[in-house]
Amino acid sequence: MQILRRKAVCEKLGGINDVTLWRITRDDQSFPAAVHINRRIVGWFEHEIDAWLEQRAACRAAPLSTTSTLPPTSK
Repeated sequence: MQILRRKAVCEKLGGINDVTLWRITRDDQSFPAAVHINRRIVGWFEHEIDAWLEQRAACRAAPLSTTSTLPPTSK
């Protein structure tokens, strides 16, 4: 079980910066929770980050529904 520090997580997520990582952790409830190593150091389990990325990729690759949920527009 590998723990990734903040810099490694940013690199794994495509080279994002610290602020973007902070926003993801704040706004995306599905993003893995950080592990507090001590008072100043946090990390994330690599397998949880990998699973999150796979989930995001699966959502992107899922076929779109052919049925529209929008009401018909009047002309």
